[in-house]
Amino acid sequence: LLPVPSLAGDSRDVVAVIAHKSVGVASISRDDLRPIFQTKKDTWPDGSKVKPFNLPDNNATRQGFDAAVLGLDPDRVARYWIDRKIRGGERPPQNAPSSAVMVKVIGKTPGALGYVEAGAVDATVKVVAKVVDGQVVAP
Repeated sequence: LLPVPSLAGDSRDVVAVIAHKSVGVASISRDDLRPIFQTKKDTWPDGSKVKPFNLPDNNATRQGFDAAVLGLDPDRVARYWIDRKIRGGERPPQNAPSSAVMVKVIGKTPGALGYVEAGAVDATVKVVAKVVDGQVVAP
């Protein structure tokens, strides 16, 4: 497992899990995030469609998120998606090229869910969880 950087009082080290403001959940757990980002679950509790977005594979925030939520390092994440493709499973979440783009996409896409460094969050999205010291916690 890859460690998520220590909090150390710096909001850039905390990963904020963000959702479109219309999403009807105030908080989401690791157990709920995992199947969404493995594309095994595609609806919110109210039945609306969830649309997960990832940062690029080589992004440190992505790697910390994957370690905390999926329990996988980058090589195992890549193998997971290759296996899913071979077996005809769902495609991986779409990628946003940067945290700034991620915030814009989540803010404009109903049902969207993603993650960024806490310092990148703005008023267009809502925080539904945080990853602190490798653990998913309530916002």
